[in-house]
Amino acid sequence: MLDVSNFMERLAKQTSSPNARVFNRQTRKIEKLSLNHPSNLGRYQVLPFNSEVINYPFISGMVRQINIPRKTTDQSGQENVYNAWIHIPTPGFYQMLDETGRAVSSLSAEDEKLLESTSTLWEELYKELGAKENWAKYKDLIRRRNYTIFAGYCLNFWKYGSDTRTPDRQNFSALFMITTKAFATAVQSNINDKTIMEGGDQSWVEKIYNNQLKNRDGFLLFSINKDKDRAGFISSASHEFGRAQMLSSIEIPEDDFNAGMNDPVSLFLGWQASNQDNDKPYGYRRLFNAKLIKEAADYMGSLLSAIRAVKASGGSDFDEAIQKINESVAGGPVTDGNATTAAPTQQEDPTTPGAAQIDPLMGNSFASSGNASTNTFSGFSTPDFSKAAPGFDPSNTPF
Repeated sequence: MLDVSNFMERLAKQTSSPNARVFNRQTRKIEKLSLNHPSNLGRYQVLPFNSEVINYPFISGMVRQINIPRKTTDQSGQENVYNAWIHIPTPGFYQMLDETGRAVSSLSAEDEKLLESTSTLWEELYKELGAKENWAKYKDLIRRRNYTIFAGYCLNFWKYGSDTRTPDRQNFSALFMITTKAFATAVQSNINDKTIMEGGDQSWVEKIYNNQLKNRDGFLLFSINKDKDRAGFISSASHEFGRAQMLSSIEIPEDDFNAGMNDPVSLFLGWQASNQDNDKPYGYRRLFNAKLIKEAADYMGSLLSAIRAVKASGGSDFDEAIQKINESVAGGPVTDGNATTAAPTQQEDPTTPGAAQIDPLMGNSFASSGNASTNTFSGFSTPDFSKAAPGFDPSNTPF
């Protein structure tokens, strides 16, 4: 098994101080790439970044989600009503390293209590709706997913079934959001195999997982596709190092790095993160947005009361009750759970594909081996960072 403590220690040597850079979310946006969308399935050649908050590239865990109606006012005073998927992450998303290098929670006791009670409320609503059995009916209202997220600079992307000699996109920065445990399993399995080939020496890992903007020596190559034989996805991964000459002309834009690539949780939460500490360095920001979480809790509480009232009267159709709750938001006061951040004016869905919305960036092809018809690479093993980073959830499941 991978010696995670050694891996973390080596990654820490490559990671700059949390005080080194200041993140300004308003200056530049990094696209979010959901790898459960058909348009984003395929192969990726990526230069990954480490989180400066936990000195590790991957953050993983369950995220409960509720699609709530919101009413805000813009700068002109005009009211806007829209729907937004609100993330309710597990506490592992809010971890940081203390002065001794231990992973600790950045949540206050009050924050932890609110997050726990809101998660419990979500579970009660999910159960009362029978959302597990009736997922098709309520999938646009409530859902949960196990995410593995990391930030990286993609050198080349090939869509599923594409000609391996010609990438469909090249040279873009992204937050990769993955909902299959096969990815994590593939990554660790390949690290184990590579380490064996290196005589047990793990020092090669830091050549791939670091925060260098140029002079990189290696990359992560992975694929994610639908499993044709069952529900969910299949994934492969391979690490390549000793490629300094090939990567010598690559320089990752510093603006991208400063836009949050060293803090994937901030990128993942986006406007839903608290921005009261934007002027503070990484590792010292309170990303937990108590106002927004409370807004989601209030909405779910209203739904839960209405649904239980329907059940108490012998009914089983909750559509009318849900519609009335939603209409009350449109006719009621402004719900401004994130007052200091400009809220989106349309529904935000974390499954919206990034690559599917942007025209492919074509360029020089990258020579690679592989089978275009199956979109997998020869020699790939299948991967599990099951004991890797603090807060890593080995129970990752597709969707």
